[in-house]
Amino acid sequence: MNPYAKVPVLVDDGGVIYESAIVNEYLQEKYPTTRLLPADHFKRAKVRIWVDFFNTRIHPTAGDMAHDRDAEKAAERMKTYLETLDRELAGKKYIADDYSLADITFIPFYTRRQRYKVTIGDNYPNLKRWGEELIARPAVAATL
Repeated sequence: MNPYAKVPVLVDDGGVIYESAIVNEYLQEKYPTTRLLPADHFKRAKVRIWVDFFNTRIHPTAGDMAHDRDAEKAAERMKTYLETLDRELAGKKYIADDYSLADITFIPFYTRRQRYKVTIGDNYPNLKRWGEELIARPAVAATL
């Protein structure tokens, strides 16, 4: 159903929607009761910037590491990305102020970090705190 032969795919009202970020935004728009994108245009753009960061940097680099594709360079890139996140999260509960699609986009990586040969410990205290708080959320914990 997805021309890229990937998941997820959502079939709704006879239409097919694919690509994680697009599916997430579609669901946010269809079911706006739980606000996962801020009403403010600037804040919403910030959420989208972080979603892009995860989808174009973190996730692809994690795949390179897991499949030993130039793993040494991928590990260096990952270190830079994780340092960026750790700095950004200093003094913040969530990456874009309120819980949002940006936080949700990080969860799959965090729960699979061992598969990707990534350690998030005391070397990234803000990132570790954030990740642990995200997976402790009842809606997330119920799926793990």
